[in-house]
Amino acid sequence: MKNLYNNQFEEQNVKIRRAEKTDVNECVPLIYSAGIPLFDYIYQHDPISAESFIHKEFLSEYGYTSYKLHWVVEKDNKVIATVACYEKDDLLKMDSGTVKNILAMYRFRSPRVLARALHSASVVTKPVVSSLHIANFGVHPEYRSQGIGQSLLSHLKMLAQQQGHSILSLDVSCENPRGQSLYERIGFKVAQENQFKGVKNARVPNGRRMEWKI
Repeated sequence: MKNLYNNQFEEQNVKIRRAEKTDVNECVPLIYSAGIPLFDYIYQHDPISAESFIHKEFLSEYGYTSYKLHWVVEKDNKVIATVACYEKDDLLKMDSGTVKNILAMYRFRSPRVLARALHSASVVTKPVVSSLHIANFGVHPEYRSQGIGQSLLSHLKMLAQQQGHSILSLDVSCENPRGQSLYERIGFKVAQENQFKGVKNARVPNGRRMEWKI
């Protein structure tokens, strides 16, 4: 997949490109910010932090936070936003990659982590054949409310069209009305409500699947 540009981004010295391993230190905090309660629920097991796991998996070839799934927005040689996108055919490699990474990092504690990863499926939906799915969407705090997110989503719509998809889909936390408002402004609509089905006292919010028909 080739890089995508538009005149607005070029004028601002901003570009969108595929993520690389060397982006790890800038991308990990952005990925983590996209779903802190859920990432902590799954991967926070002292002394291993959720960000430590994301860092390890970002550098790996496969997994839900691998660099291979991610695109970045770069301004003045600084990564200011990141997002993962994948389709149904990617899921087997993603699932097996994350399981492999969990086993390698958590060892004897892996069963608990894997169980919690399975719980996440209640609020992290899968792409259907016709959709390109978005996840791990994070924008640097200094660049929010500047149209970066909206422009990035528009580029992903173009990418979905190029790949023959008819839907761009994503999950949004029920505790993120600002994010949902952004998605609705550009054309996403709520397709289903999802209740978190993990440990009862976990502070993981319910979610909504949203779809943008292309």
